[in-house]
Amino acid sequence: MITTEKGLVKAKFFETGHMHALLFDGVLVNQVLQNPLETRLGQIFLRTEAAFYPLLNEEATFSYHEEAFRYEGTLPIGTYTVTFRIHESGWFYECETDIETSYDLIYVQDLGLADVGAVRTNEAYMAQYIDYNVLDTERGKVVLARQNQPQSGNQFPAVELGGFRTIKRFVTDGFDFYGTGIKLGESPQGLIGEGLKNRKWQYEMAMVGLQTDLLHGQEKTVFYGFLTRNQVEATHFATSVETLNAIFEGLTHKPFKAGVKAVRRYQISSEVRGNAASQNWLNAHYAARQFEEKSDDQTLSFFTPEKTHVVLKEKERLVERHHGTILLDQVDLLHPENTLAATVYMSGVFHSHVTLGNTNMNKFSSHQRNALNLLQTSGLRIYLRENEKLHLLTMPTAFEMQTNRAKWIYVLADDTLVVETKLSNGSKMVSVAIYSEQGKKYDFVMTNQISMGPNEYENEFSRVEKNGTLFYTPKDNPRYPNLAYHVSGDFDEVTDERFIAESAVGTADLDCFIYTQKEVAHLDIQATLDGEFFAEKEETTEAFYEALLSKFKLAHDSTFAEKYNITAYWYAYQMLIHYASPHGLEQGSGAAWGTRDVSQGPFEFFLATGHKDVLRSLILKVFSHQYKETGDWPQWFMFDKYENIQQEESHGDVIVWPLKMVGDYLHYSGDTSILEESIPYISVTTKSYTDQKETLKAHIEKAVSTIESRFMKGTSLSNYGDGDWDDTLQPANNELKKRMVSSWTVALTYQVMTALGKEMPEGARYEILASAIQEDFKTYMLQDTDVIPGFIYMKDEHTAEFMIHPKDKETKIDYRLIPLTRSVIAELVSDKQRKKNFNIIEEHLLHPDGVRLMSAPAHYAGGVSKHFKRAEQAANFGREVGLQYVHAHIRYIESLAKIGDDRAAHMLDVINPIQISEVVKNAATRQSNTYFSSSDAAFLDRYAAQDDFSLVKKGSIPVKGGWRIYSSGPGIYLNQLIRSVLGIRETKTYFEFDPILPRELDGLSVNIELSGRMLHVTFKRSETKGITFGGKTRRELLPNPYREGALFIPKEEIPEGQHELEILFTSI
Repeated sequence: MITTEKGLVKAKFFETGHMHALLFDGVLVNQVLQNPLETRLGQIFLRTEAAFYPLLNEEATFSYHEEAFRYEGTLPIGTYTVTFRIHESGWFYECETDIETSYDLIYVQDLGLADVGAVRTNEAYMAQYIDYNVLDTERGKVVLARQNQPQSGNQFPAVELGGFRTIKRFVTDGFDFYGTGIKLGESPQGLIGEGLKNRKWQYEMAMVGLQTDLLHGQEKTVFYGFLTRNQVEATHFATSVETLNAIFEGLTHKPFKAGVKAVRRYQISSEVRGNAASQNWLNAHYAARQFEEKSDDQTLSFFTPEKTHVVLKEKERLVERHHGTILLDQVDLLHPENTLAATVYMSGVFHSHVTLGNTNMNKFSSHQRNALNLLQTSGLRIYLRENEKLHLLTMPTAFEMQTNRAKWIYVLADDTLVVETKLSNGSKMVSVAIYSEQGKKYDFVMTNQISMGPNEYENEFSRVEKNGTLFYTPKDNPRYPNLAYHVSGDFDEVTDERFIAESAVGTADLDCFIYTQKEVAHLDIQATLDGEFFAEKEETTEAFYEALLSKFKLAHDSTFAEKYNITAYWYAYQMLIHYASPHGLEQGSGAAWGTRDVSQGPFEFFLATGHKDVLRSLILKVFSHQYKETGDWPQWFMFDKYENIQQEESHGDVIVWPLKMVGDYLHYSGDTSILEESIPYISVTTKSYTDQKETLKAHIEKAVSTIESRFMKGTSLSNYGDGDWDDTLQPANNELKKRMVSSWTVALTYQVMTALGKEMPEGARYEILASAIQEDFKTYMLQDTDVIPGFIYMKDEHTAEFMIHPKDKETKIDYRLIPLTRSVIAELVSDKQRKKNFNIIEEHLLHPDGVRLMSAPAHYAGGVSKHFKRAEQAANFGREVGLQYVHAHIRYIESLAKIGDDRAAHMLDVINPIQISEVVKNAATRQSNTYFSSSDAAFLDRYAAQDDFSLVKKGSIPVKGGWRIYSSGPGIYLNQLIRSVLGIRETKTYFEFDPILPRELDGLSVNIELSGRMLHVTFKRSETKGITFGGKTRRELLPNPYREGALFIPKEEIPEGQHELEILFTSI
C-alpha cells in the first residue's frame, strides 16, 4: 500500500494504482474501501460518439511520488496522462489528452464523507444525509456536498467538486450514472447519449459526476475536490478561481517512481447471464403460478404452491433494490443467539454475510455493499474458466427464494446451469452447489471474501488447511473463543488472490476454490460457536414454520386467504430474522435487539401465536438488560455473550415498552409466578451483568419509579428526553430536550400503567398513576383544543405551548399521526375525541399508500437542524423522513380495529407487497416477498418534496418500497392480522373473537392452535354478533369504549382437542 499525506488529507493506493481510500482527518471521503480486483468507482471516462474508455485502469502505466499518482495510457484514438495530486485542502485530477476525434471527459467520484466507521457501517444510510447544492459558475457546474449528520468532534465535513474548464452536466448519485440496466450487462446510462442526466437526486449511492464540454485534439483538463472539515451552515459558495489556481500552481513537481504492473493470470471476460424465460419454459418448469406479476404481458415474478417466490431477470431492470433474501436455519426460539444466516442476491451473490450468531462480531464472509452489483469480490461468486478467461455468473433467467434455500437458473444457448444454496436445518451448514442440467463438464472457480468480523480488511484471523478442509478462526474473540468456520468441498485446489493476479495477494482476503472439469461442484461451510457440531434435525422446514405459526391457515373463495397464507409464512420468517439474526438487505449491520423493537415485533408475534414459553423467556432476557443505576434500558443491546455492547442513551419511551410486555403477558397467561423470577441488571459503568439479582417485580417497580422521576415538574407527563418512537424527531438542542413532552409517549404510558393496574397483584399504584396521567393529558394536551398536539413545550409548570398543531407557527406542521392512533388504542380519549382524531387522519394524513406520520415534512434548509435532528438533516426523502413508515401504518390498522372500522383489512392490503400495484395504483415495482419498512414518494430531493407534497395525497407521484426485512414490522403486522382483523385472542380467562371484517369476507375460515386447542373458525356475516359452538349460540360481549366489544368463551368450556366454531360478525 502506498500512502501519501498532505496536511489532513491522506490517500491510499495499491502499488498497481488502484485507489483504496481517500481520507480527510479521519473522514472517509470516498464511499467504499476497494481492493484492486474490483471495478474502480472513482473514475475518469473519455467519451466519443462511438465508445467510452475508463482512463484509470490496469492497462495504464502507473507511477507515483510522495504527493501524486500518475496514469499514462494509449487508446485506439490517442494517448492520455492523468495525474492525481493532493494538497492540504483536497485533490486535483490533471488530465492531458491527445485524441484524434471530438470527445468529452466525465469524472465520477463516490462519496462517503463521514467517519470511516459510520460509512462502513452503512454506506446507503450515510448517503441519505449528504446534501448537494449545485451552483452555476463561470466555470460551469460546481457541486457542493455537505454531510448533514455530525461526525467526530460534532463537525460536518463537506467537499466541493468542480473543474477548471466548463462543466456542463452533472449527477449526484450512482444510480443516475449507472442505471439499473447495469445489473443486466448494459452500459452505464451516464456514458451514452448526451451523457449525465443534469439533475440532483438525493439517494443511496452518493456519487458526484462531472462532464466537460466538448474537447478536441490536445487538451488539458483539471477536476478538483476541495474539502472543508466543519461546514456548520448550509453550503452556498464555491471556492474562488484565484484560490484554486494558486493552490494548483503551488503544487510540488517531483520525479515519478514506477508502480507495479498488474498482470492478470486470467482476464475477467464477459459475464454469464441467463437468457430470458420463454412462455413454454415457464409453463414446463412452473405450471402452477400464483399471484403472477406482469408488465406488458411479460411475467416478472410469482409464487408457487409451496410459497417459493420466483423472480425473472426482467424484473431486476425495474427495481433499484436488487432482489435478495436472508436465509436462516431453524431457530431455537429459546436460544436465538445460535442462529445461522446467509444473505443471497439474485445478481450472482450465492451467499454473503454468512454468520453464526452475532451478525456483526461473528460474521464470516463479507456483505454486498452496492445494490448495482458493481463490487464483485464480496461474498461468494462463481466463474466459468475458459481459455485463460474467467466468466462471472451474474443475472440468471430465474431466481427462486425460500426461507432456507435459494436457486439461480441460467438458461443458456446449449445448457442450463443451476446454482443452489441451502442452509441445513440444524447442523449449522451452508452448502452451495452448481451443476449442469445437460451433464456437461466445466472448470468452475468459486471465490469467497473473508471478513471474520464486522468489516472486511480489518480483522486478523487464522486459516489452516487439514485433510482438504479449511479451518477459520478469529485471532482473538474472548466472548466466543471456540468460534470457527470449516470449509470443505470437492474442489481440486484452493488458493488466494494470486489465482487472478500475483500483485493482488493479500489485498482482498479472497479465497479461490478451483474445480477442474466437473458436472457438479460443491462448497460447504459449517460453523460452531463452542467447538461442538450439531447433527441435522429431522424436522422439515415446512413443519418448523407450521409449528411457529401455530398451524395458522386461512381458506376462502377469494384470493384473500392464499395471499395472507403466503404473507404469514414469509413474515413469520422475517420476524425470526429480527428476533434471532438482526440485520437486513439494506442494513448489513445489526446484531442487537432494540429494546423498543423486540418488545413489539417478536413479542407480539409470539403473543398472537401463543408461544408462552418464548414470551416468558423474552421478558426475562430484556429485563436482565435494565440498568441497575438508572432503572432505564439502553436504546439497543446485544443479546448474546457480547452483552457489553449497547447504546447507553435511550429515547424517552423506551423504558415503557418492557413494562408493556409484562402487562400483555399477564393478561394473556395469568402467570404471576414470573414476577418472582430473580434476574440480574446491567451496570452502566461496567456494561456487564451485576452479581446482585432481584425479582422481576422489583425490576418493574424500579422502572416505574424512574418514569415518575422524569415527569415534568408538577405533572404526570413524561419528559421527551432524547426522543420517542419517531427517531427523526429527536430534539435539536438541550432546551427542547428538557422542556418537550411527547403526547404519544404519554398515551403509551397511560396504556401500560392501566394494564399493570389491572394485571399486577398489587396494582393500585399503577391505577393511581394512570389516572393522574389521564388528568394531565386533558389539562395540558387538550386545553381548549380538540386537536391532540404532537408535542407540548413546557415554558414553565403551568404553561404549555403546542408543537405540531394548527396553532404551531414555528414548525408550521399541523398534525402528527401517532398520538391520534395511540390515544385510541390506549382508550385514553373519549368517543367524541376519537371521532375527531380519525377525521384528522382521514383529511390530512391518509394517502393512497397509507398514513403519513405528519401532515407535512419537517422544513429542510440545507440540512441544518433547528427543531429536530434527522427530520431536518436527511437530504433523502425516504424512510421515516418520507413520512410513510409502515410500522405506524400498522398501528393505524390496530386503531381502526379498536373502533370497529372494517377498512382495517384493506389497510393490510395497502402495505402488502404481493401485487401491491393492484391496491396502490401509483406503487412502483418492488420485491414481492419482503416486508418494506417505508413507502417513499419518488421525489428527487427534500426541496421537491416540500414544494409538491400534495402530489402524494393525489397519488400522482410513484411510491417506492423502502428498506427491507429488518424491522419489528413483520411481527406487528401478523399480530394485527390475527388479533385485530381476524380478532382471535387468547387471554388467561377467555378465548376472544372480535373480527373486524368487510362483508366480502363472509365465509372466511381460519385454523389456529392455541393452548392445545385446534380451533377451526368460520366467520359468517350476520345482523347481530354471536358464537355458535357446541350447538349453542353465545352473544355476551366484553366492554369497548368505542363500539360493541368482543365475543368470548371461557377457556374451561373448550377442552384440548379439535373444535369447530362459527363466529357471527357484523360489518358496515
